[in-house]
Amino acid sequence: MRVLMTNWYYVPEFSGAAMQCHRLSLELVKLGLTVEVLTGAANPSLLGEDSVDGIKVTRVLRDTSTPLRHARFGWDMFRYILKNHKKYDLIHSHGFIAPVNLAALLTRTPLVQKITNLHVDDPVTVKHRKWGRLLMMLYRRARVIIPTSEKLESTCEVKHLKKQSFTRLPNGINPRQFKPVAWQQRLELRRKLAIPDDHLALLTVGSVNYNKGMDMLVRAVAELKKTVKRKFIVLVVGPNKLCRNYALGNHEVDAFSQNLLKTIGEQSLFKTIRFEGVRANVDEYMQAADIYIHPSRQEGQPNAIIEAMASGLPIVANLLYGITDELVQNGKCGYVVNGEDDKEFAAAIRVLVNNDSLRLRLATYARVETLQNYNLWKIAEKYRSLYTHVINNEPVKSMEHELPGESLFSILNNIKIR
Repeated sequence: MRVLMTNWYYVPEFSGAAMQCHRLSLELVKLGLTVEVLTGAANPSLLGEDSVDGIKVTRVLRDTSTPLRHARFGWDMFRYILKNHKKYDLIHSHGFIAPVNLAALLTRTPLVQKITNLHVDDPVTVKHRKWGRLLMMLYRRARVIIPTSEKLESTCEVKHLKKQSFTRLPNGINPRQFKPVAWQQRLELRRKLAIPDDHLALLTVGSVNYNKGMDMLVRAVAELKKTVKRKFIVLVVGPNKLCRNYALGNHEVDAFSQNLLKTIGEQSLFKTIRFEGVRANVDEYMQAADIYIHPSRQEGQPNAIIEAMASGLPIVANLLYGITDELVQNGKCGYVVNGEDDKEFAAAIRVLVNNDSLRLRLATYARVETLQNYNLWKIAEKYRSLYTHVINNEPVKSMEHELPGESLFSILNNIKIR
């Protein structure tokens, strides 16, 4: 089976959808499929053919600064598929890229389309764009649409997509990569990452921008500092203006970064909040941390929360109905709260900071939850089955599944009180 993955971004560019695409591709190759990737790149040095962990990648210039340049990106994606469609049995598009859908239609190549983010590529949002009716005609040409969360699934139902045209499959993680580690290994990781021995480590992963809620995080940390005696440090892993000059040329993100710096200075938090920039070893940060915080305002299904849960971390997340509250059940794996309320956000974090045994209990359930529902190997098996149905033009069955996990004893043996 020959599959072409398409995406706006792909590793090494930083994007949750890019990482999910890459991880799924690797698992599908292990299952015997041939997988290639067609994607955009903002960095001209990345253009052309490349290989990432054995996956062939073709990159075209993704420049959306003007309508004409944006159209050129779409044209390059469209032209590639027209020229090479006979090499593939199926296209799997991560997100809605109209030229990809059009090329799949004209070449009669079966198309599976994944929804990656609420308010970005869900059918309700696409319908309300300029030329929305035309875009929806292309949207519906996908043989199957994949929502990852309850909320994204509801957007498919609202717009009356045919019931058989969408089936829900979550994002997944490799539980052997994202896992709790033995106490001694954890201490070594903390020293490697320069986390003080007498500090709790609070971690968040995401780009430093408004949508990811980094301003809410800073305000909550400022509130937390007033009410706890225990020492802690906050690690922010992801691209940002403070490290590596992320967002150069993007005035909105640039202004956001400057305002965030100002707030950090006013609240005397420079020694408390540490911006790590883009890191390839996110799994090590997860294994070294004590609590994971997810302040994001906009998501589809956040990979970082699943990764943190698999790593045995209790979670505090901003409430996004049908998204974060589906992953994190209050009092079981962590807490979902109104992140815009500084005191409420800080209070949820404070409960975990002050209670070692509670962190252990929530961490244990978090690990169990990911093993049961978000094991990437099992999800890749479901995709392979789905692809077979689509290629053979057969009805697509529900992809709901229960996944076997490791024993509770094994989980408890690996998770230590933070």
